[in-house]
Amino acid sequence: MNAPANSYLVVEVGGEEFGLAVEQVATVIDYRPNTPIPGRPGPFLGALNHHGELLPVAPLATLLGQPPRLDPERAVIVVLRWQDALLGLAAERALGLLTPLDRTRLTHVLGRWDGPHLLHTLETEGRRVHVLDLAGLCAQLAERI
Repeated sequence: MNAPANSYLVVEVGGEEFGLAVEQVATVIDYRPNTPIPGRPGPFLGALNHHGELLPVAPLATLLGQPPRLDPERAVIVVLRWQDALLGLAAERALGLLTPLDRTRLTHVLGRWDGPHLLHTLETEGRRVHVLDLAGLCAQLAERI
């Protein structure tokens, strides 16, 4: 089965690679401490001031059911566009862009990461990249803000 022609920002979480559709990524910033959000339960680390906008930040690992391992020296925050707001996902590090080629296979090998926010896995040149359903993930996060 051939892969879709989208491009993905690839980030690392728990030693695995995850793809985020680039059309939803506004920017990637270095990780920095977040200000706690009083009374906001759930997965949020806190919020940042991002160019005058409030940016709630959640660790991607937590949203995928894994404990976060964020080293401030390597971690990043991926700023996503969702509807008319921004949401931040903290990841262990950014690995670059992936545009699937003809030799890329679309599979459903998700293993321990299997969950509602994973669409499929791309296999290309010895890499395995799990593609996230960012629309579903952002909708779930927005309900908790």
